Amino acid sequence: MPSKQNTFENQKLINFFLFLVLIISLVTLVSLYASRGVRHYGPDTTIVIRKDVFEDMTLIARSAIVYDINNKKVLFQKNADETFALASVTKIMTALTALDLLQYSNVITIKNEFLAQEGDSGLLSGEKWNFRDLLDFSLVMSSNDGAAAIASAAGAFIHRDNQTLDRGAFIKKMNEKAAAIGMTTASFYNETGLDEPNGKNGGYASARDLTKLFEHTLRTYPTVLEATREAAITVTSGSNFIHRANNTNTSVSIIPNLIGSKTGFTDIAGGNLGIIFDAGLDRPIAIIVLSSTLQGRFSDVETLTQKTLENISQE
Repeated sequence: MPSKQNTFENQKLINFFLFLVLIISLVTLVSLYASRGVRHYGPDTTIVIRKDVFEDMTLIARSAIVYDINNKKVLFQKNADETFALASVTKIMTALTALDLLQYSNVITIKNEFLAQEGDSGLLSGEKWNFRDLLDFSLVMSSNDGAAAIASAAGAFIHRDNQTLDRGAFIKKMNEKAAAIGMTTASFYNETGLDEPNGKNGGYASARDLTKLFEHTLRTYPTVLEATREAAITVTSGSNFIHRANNTNTSVSIIPNLIGSKTGFTDIAGGNLGIIFDAGLDRPIAIIVLSSTLQGRFSDVETLTQKTLENISQE
């Protein structure tokens, strides 16, 4: 039978090992807290370890943001307040401004001067278009000719006539609209987003400001981006010419529950892409990448979309 002294010594040894296990557990918990972060739920402040899914990824874009629109929460950001050239993402502001001035049923006639823009999207001089159809076509295909026609028609409406094709007045309205929705870094010089001869791009803004633009568009004109979630659309103009527009966003079939998107690329801007997708149960998420590359903008957005879904699944 063991002596009382041996029993006492054994109990001391057991206590020592229990104390050692407790210290190791506490050190491990503190280490996880520092590296991964915690959340507290309820009055008992139970600690929940959560992985930051955005920390383990590589982006080509110099600027990016992921914004939860309904919850008004930034999930990820990288240089989100720095101003960058927008290229054809500018056409979202063109659309938003034109929608304030024109009705979907307005008829726009294509003039030779509109066809002088860079790129040939197949529009014909003298062809008549319903505004809604031309807007869908221009956003999906990123048609510079179409954007010029829309800006000119809306500029004429500013003057309350059909002859004064005042693109300058329209561009002024674009900047006024940007200020009105709180875009403090935005400036627009043309309606297409093309590079200007003076070395400037057609539009500038920060990624954070673009989330305001996309959110305002979604809330004010919720159907205007519908066509941009299709890989291609076929539109018949008012002159009965059939036009096919292939989406410049090659990721439309990859992004789940896509609500809308807009691409942009010029020599000055590099590759840009903005999207809104529904992460589930009416949870629109805006993702903007700026100053990426021609192909990198798509992989950047695809990466951020996947990371966003992982992030939301851990909530």
